[in-house]
Amino acid sequence: MTITLKDDWPLLSLQSLSMFIDISRISYMKVRSYYFNGYNQNTWMDFGTFMKQAHNLSSLIIDSSFDTYKSVRTIENIYSIVPRHVKHLEIPINDLNQIKMILERCQHLSTIKFDTGLSKLSEEVIKWFAENTINTRCREDYKMVTVWLGKKIIESTEICIDHKRIKLTINS
Repeated sequence: MTITLKDDWPLLSLQSLSMFIDISRISYMKVRSYYFNGYNQNTWMDFGTFMKQAHNLSSLIIDSSFDTYKSVRTIENIYSIVPRHVKHLEIPINDLNQIKMILERCQHLSTIKFDTGLSKLSEEVIKWFAENTINTRCREDYKMVTVWLGKKIIESTEICIDHKRIKLTINS
């Protein structure tokens, strides 16, 4: 399913869409808008409600305009509507901290494609995954970084000495 929003948010048309289509059966969705920056909080909440109906959604693409990359708040709103169970995601990014945010939100991801806009963020994204994951593969294309996720490196308070684990307890 592809949803292209050309003007304001068409709340009535999306609500009526559920009368014709069983949204819970959709497995692939592409949402394209050039007006994400113009949406108010109520619009984002309505969009989130719509997305929550897509229980079987495994692939989601969020396609937006260059203006989206300028607003951290807009990207955070986009992230808030991404269903937690998505396995394949394509989404804009304008800050490295957003990688951790999306990985914490979507724990079932196997592939993610970051749209870095016109910035030189692609190299930093690849470096972030090299430093924070194991067995992750990245491919850089024009303004995009495709990531096949391995495992996250977990910060631990345990120290291994001669194959024995010692747990550190800090009392305050």
